[in-house]
Amino acid sequence: MKETVFPREEEFKTIQSCYHCSVKQSYEIAIIVGESGTGKSWLAQRVRRFVVAQGGLFLSGKFDQMQQVTPFSVLAAAFDQYCDMLVRQKEADWAKLVVHKLSVGLGPDASHLIGVIPKLSQILTHDLGLEDSVHDQNSVHALQRLCYLLSQFVEVICSYSLVPVTLCLDDVQWADTASILVLNQVLTKVHKNFFFLACCRSVEVEKDDPFWNLIGNLRAFSINATVVKVNSMKKDTLNQMVAELLCLPPRVVRSLSDIVYNKTKGNPLFFSQLMLSLTRDGLLSLSLSRQRWVWNEEEIQSRKLPDDVALYFVKGISRLPLEVQLALFTLSMFGASVKYEYMEALESQLNAHLMEPLKIAAAEGLVSNLKGSFHFCHDRIQEAAYGMINEKVRCRDHLRNGRCLLAASLSTGDNEMLFTAVNQINLGGSGAVSGAEDLVTLADCNLIAGKRSMEMSDFSSAYNFFSHGMRFMPDNHWEYHYQLSLELFELASKAALATGNIHSLRILSVKVLQNARCFEDRLNIYYIIISSLAYASKISEALEKGCAIVSQLGEIISNNPSDETLLQRHIEQTQTMIRGKSKDDLLNHRLMSEKNKIAAMKFLAQLENIAFMVKSPLHPLVASKMVQLTILHGLSPVSPIGFAHFGSLLAKLGSIRVGHQVTLLARSLLDKLDAIEVAGEVICVVAQMQCFVEPMQSANELHIRGESASMTAGDVHWACLNRMLHCLTLFWVGVNLSTLEEAFSKACRFMREQQHKTSLIFVLTGLRTVLTLMGSKMETLIDSELSKSVEENKNPRQLVILSFHNMYRSFVFYNDATLEEYAEKFFQLEQRTWFLFAGSIGQTFIAGLASFHIYRETGNSSWAARGQQCKAAMKLWAEQGSSWNVQHKLLLLEAEESNSYGKLQVADESYLNAISCAKAHKLINDEALACELAAKFYLSMGESASALEHFQLAHQKYVEWGALAKAERLFEFIEKLVTNVAGLPDWQSENEMDPGKRSADCLNF
Repeated sequence: MKETVFPREEEFKTIQSCYHCSVKQSYEIAIIVGESGTGKSWLAQRVRRFVVAQGGLFLSGKFDQMQQVTPFSVLAAAFDQYCDMLVRQKEADWAKLVVHKLSVGLGPDASHLIGVIPKLSQILTHDLGLEDSVHDQNSVHALQRLCYLLSQFVEVICSYSLVPVTLCLDDVQWADTASILVLNQVLTKVHKNFFFLACCRSVEVEKDDPFWNLIGNLRAFSINATVVKVNSMKKDTLNQMVAELLCLPPRVVRSLSDIVYNKTKGNPLFFSQLMLSLTRDGLLSLSLSRQRWVWNEEEIQSRKLPDDVALYFVKGISRLPLEVQLALFTLSMFGASVKYEYMEALESQLNAHLMEPLKIAAAEGLVSNLKGSFHFCHDRIQEAAYGMINEKVRCRDHLRNGRCLLAASLSTGDNEMLFTAVNQINLGGSGAVSGAEDLVTLADCNLIAGKRSMEMSDFSSAYNFFSHGMRFMPDNHWEYHYQLSLELFELASKAALATGNIHSLRILSVKVLQNARCFEDRLNIYYIIISSLAYASKISEALEKGCAIVSQLGEIISNNPSDETLLQRHIEQTQTMIRGKSKDDLLNHRLMSEKNKIAAMKFLAQLENIAFMVKSPLHPLVASKMVQLTILHGLSPVSPIGFAHFGSLLAKLGSIRVGHQVTLLARSLLDKLDAIEVAGEVICVVAQMQCFVEPMQSANELHIRGESASMTAGDVHWACLNRMLHCLTLFWVGVNLSTLEEAFSKACRFMREQQHKTSLIFVLTGLRTVLTLMGSKMETLIDSELSKSVEENKNPRQLVILSFHNMYRSFVFYNDATLEEYAEKFFQLEQRTWFLFAGSIGQTFIAGLASFHIYRETGNSSWAARGQQCKAAMKLWAEQGSSWNVQHKLLLLEAEESNSYGKLQVADESYLNAISCAKAHKLINDEALACELAAKFYLSMGESASALEHFQLAHQKYVEWGALAKAERLFEFIEKLVTNVAGLPDWQSENEMDPGKRSADCLNF
């Protein structure tokens, strides 16, 4: 029917507006919602024609309720369309640029995408190592890794395709969990040159619907999601449609259109089918004598029609030849569409006619031939055909279809055919199977399909396959089919953990622990249990279980990790072992081969990660044990973790140069072992260590690489830590605050996307301080979010950081009323850590300055002692590490100490040296602070001219840094000094309404 027949102009214009806004201005998405048969897909196709006419790219896919088992099949279909286009236009300059950017952006990790987007291998010609690619089934981060890589893929194609890219997904109410996770990552990250359009049945909208939860999440990120409702047609609209179809005036066809409306309720699908049937049955025909369409109103009125359009299709299918009906029944068992080759395989295996009858069905308008597949022309036709099959026959035929396709899929290695075959078997169910051996065979098929899904990082589909496999297992399967049972339950537990299905994980793990025949067979499930405890914040229980397992593997971890003597002995033993090996010795060390030692290292790495998060005293003991095991028994893929943390530990204990060398060794081991799964963690530790021996600015690039490596491995935790520490490092090196605000805001968005609340709180705390320095009113909104989050979490480390930033702001803005309170809280809460954070330099620096200031105000000697402790720590870092980051800080602390004790000449020299040193190292924030403290010193000495000079210089540097609120605060001092020194009039009254002008006036003076 012509487009003018379906008057959806208002809905179409709404989507047009969203499209233009999304690709040219602010990012938006649109969702077409309506009942089945109301024309959602038709409207989406009209949008496709519009986008293509505008020169854009339109990628599309359709979800199917009966085909959810093939991992990411719908997204793969859409992205394969793009790869096809790249292959066809490979000589074009833009295509070459996209291929280059994909190669650089994905690198060797593109191999993880090949299983999802097969045609990607045709455009990435460099060696992807596909033959040697081993997908780590133990990694619960694999799905996050794939989500990240797919979002990288979409971001590249949108950024370099020169034209807007539209992704349209139909029937999203059937979307699988894995696809929803990928969409969440893509839609929250890719905003440039991109438009997303979805079609969804309104009747499937539920409170906990995954897709609508995704839309709610997008709206939380201020992404506008426009819902376009497509309803059934009104009576006047339908009258106009009939008039246009029959080329007659609306008043002439009014009686006919009223009858049709009453029978179809205005449903476009029902309407079109009714009009076709009336023509086919002769009730609506073309009269040659009258030269117009004529109809028999009485017979049309008397015709009985079902209320549901699906029942209408049932009646139509029933009139077809039996052979055509059987072919439609077979096709309907696969969902909305199926490939030709599958139907050909069934035709051959079953010795039945399928292909020719389906062509007859196509002539009847029930199915279509499109791109190597048979498609039902509408979902309701498939539902009608499928509903006509007796339930017992349906189960039998599903099982039959699956068996026919299974052999072909296993022989060819066709994953998609395998998933389809096993899905058919599972739809048949165990009730259609006779014989225990047959049940075991089908369970094994599910195991194979589940493993293939895990290789493609679709743990949701994998879990479903494993669950079906367990249902097929006969009674007493643990006794007679032990290995198959163990593998099914173990892998199902891993998939349950990866998808957050903790309830199922508990049930499965109990079964394994009850039926496993030895300790070694329980190790994998123990590892999964400990991971689940850590994710649930049951840290003490996770550490206790982990230590117990490691002890059973022959590596004793002390029950009293706080014993300083024991800890010192462990560290000294490990240092001695390292000294006995050169760097080349360790890099060329043999690989670990003993199974128990490999398992122990795996559990130790897990314990190290957990202990690091909570600053547990186990942290140094575990790091030492990992290094010792590596030296004694060989290299493990997780060995770099042990060396990285042990190097940081040595630095924390005072041996900065030695610790740095050990962390560099960890980095070399990382490259040697190609241990991509732990790269983000190791790089993060190395970057923080580097801040103590090289200019702090050098760590920024490392943290960016660490975040990328973490996301590639699917390790969200270390990705967020790298991003967080990168932002905090930018703060301490004096990056312009407007740039810093953007970096912090992006980090907050990233951590909300990844749902990593711990890192988010640290970044929000830093952002709060940045906004305060800038004078932004947004700080009050962050205050309320921070207070609530910290109160809920009760995380000691978060309380320390919050207290520090409160102390910092009180110190910078001269709020003596709160400074002592916050400083006291900071010193009380500060915990002993076994990891050297670059932020420790800044925190120690500010805490020392605040302590000397409070001592001068209160005369309380305990504050002087605290200031001296901070100065001693800074002196150690300056002597053993890089003077670049700490020398000016040490000089300023010495100046404040001398000022506190009346050593005025020493203080004068130290202030000037601190200013000069900070300037030489291009640390504008510290230069500003040094000038300000020097000015206050000169002011206390009565040297107004020197005070004015240094206040003005501090003001200038604060403005250059972007700390306008701080600069405004300084103006009060400058204003008074200008009046006193130069005899100039008071500027406050004429400029108080314009802080920017006041700053400019001051600089001009």
